[in-house]
Formats: sequence, structure tokens, C-alpha cells
Amino acid sequence: MFTFTSSGSLLRLLIVVLVCFELGLAATTTNAAASPVQNNTTGSVTGFNTLGSLYDGNKRFRNTAGKRSVVKRLVEEPPSFMFLGCTDNRLTPASIFQAPVGSIITQNNIGNQYSKKDVSTDAAITYAIEDLGVQHIIVLGHYGCKGVSRAITGSKKRSSISEWIAPIANFYKRERRAEVVKFRDSRMPRRGLPKGITDPPSNDDEGYRAFVEENVKQTVKALREDSILAKGYQLGAKTNAKETQHEVYIHGFVFDETTGTVVDLKVSFGPPGKPIPSVPFTAAAAAKNLHTRKASFNKGKILSKPKYIHD
Repeated sequence: MFTFTSSGSLLRLLIVVLVCFELGLAATTTNAAASPVQNNTTGSVTGFNTLGSLYDGNKRFRNTAGKRSVVKRLVEEPPSFMFLGCTDNRLTPASIFQAPVGSIITQNNIGNQYSKKDVSTDAAITYAIEDLGVQHIIVLGHYGCKGVSRAITGSKKRSSISEWIAPIANFYKRERRAEVVKFRDSRMPRRGLPKGITDPPSNDDEGYRAFVEENVKQTVKALREDSILAKGYQLGAKTNAKETQHEVYIHGFVFDETTGTVVDLKVSFGPPGKPIPSVPFTAAAAAKNLHTRKASFNKGKILSKPKYIHD
């Protein structure tokens, strides 16, 4: 219990209490602003790392784009684009291209690969074409791809990951593009470096970036030769058919995480007899212009292996 001898002392005490209260409130506000998610944000760049984060995000979604009328319209409206991307690309195509909700669908795996032996990806692409009616399928690689990096550095430990990236590793060993050959040779064992260079390459390494591009081209090649489109388009090319069952165009793009730029590798193909739609993205420096190749599907000629496809 306090005893005050004068009204002046009481006033001074009240001032001290108010100042302490204000300082405490300011500290609380600062901490709240610095920590958008209050639980376990240590080490998180975004602070979006708890189940509470997901709950709050879903709550915001329900209050905006998740309204019943909007969801119903999205279900009824077919998407125009499908992206075959890489698992470790943290920015989704929806973010990269600022796409409206529901306008694209995605299928991801390590190294944005396609193989007819991969039932999951093959089924997803077939479903997108036959049931959803997508118009464009875009293979979207990214410079700094960890799957490609791991295929380059190799791994003695056998795992499902090493088995999955084995096609990329084998492709790396035989790729003949000049930048990749120079890069590969620079990492080989030599005097003073008996094991060669085993560290992951730098994201801005010219040879590494070139191989990322070639890996995307390889996936486009696989779609061209082995996917649901292959049989129909080859038939159309051989018969010079004017009508095809699926009017879908395949493109190869690479995303640069540093600059946000998307480049076109100019390996697009589409139905025989139909021109490739204009691709406004800047071409990668070493990309060959295959949009107008006479021996590709879009001109409806008998198939011949394009020069960009490797044995």
C-alpha cells in the first residue's frame, strides 16, 4: 500500500505508469508487425509455416475468391493452360504469370520430366487434353533447378530420387551443346583434383543454365514422340489431315528466378497444318527457331527428326 504526501507525487506516479504502458504497447505492436504468424516463425522467410497459417489463408480465401458462385464458375470453365513444371520451383505458374484463379492447371515432378512410363504425369496430361480441353501445355524449367544440379553432381547413394533423375544424368553425359560440353569437361578429374568438381554448380554458370534449357527441350521431345499427341499428330502429318482430334500446342519455357524473366526455347509444336500461335516471350540466346520448321508437325509434313532432338 502506497502513501502519498502530496498531489504532485501522485501526478508524477501516474505519468510514469502511462509512459511504461505506452512503451509496452509499442513493443507489442512492433513484434506483431514483425511476426505475421505468431507461432514458430523462427527461421521462416515468410512466416507461413504452421497449420494455423493454412487455416488463416483458407479463411481469407473463403471470404474472397472462394465464394460459391466463383467456385461454381471455375468448375464449369475449362482451363486454357497446363504447366509441366519442377517440384523445387517455389514460385507457381499462377504467381509467375499473375494468372486469374482457375485459369491454369499444373503437374510437377523433379526436373520437369515426361515419360510414357510415368503413369502419373502421362495420365495428368491425357486428362488435361481429353477431359479438360487445354489449348497449351508448357514445359516450364527454371535456372537453378536442383533436380538438374543433382543429376550433374551425381550420387553414390541409390534412392528413388537417384532413379528418377537417372534419365537427366544420362542425358547430361551425352549432351553435345558447346556450353554443356565445356562445362562438363571443366568438372572432370585432373591433376590436383582427382575427383573432379563435385560441388553443385553456381546458378549463373553458363553451362549449367544451358543444360537446364536442353533438359526442357528433351521433355518437349518426349511429349512430341511418346504422349497422347504423338500418335494423332503423326497420323495427321503422314496423311496431311486438315482436322485433328486434339488442337493442343506444346511449348518449352525457362524461368529465371533472379530476374523473373521467362524465355522461350523455340521448340513449340502443334497440330499438322496449323500455324503455331505467336509466342511473345524473348527467345533464349541459343534457342533455335523451330516455330517455322518445314519438317515439324505444324506444317503437316512427313515426320523427320528435328535437329534439336538428340539421340
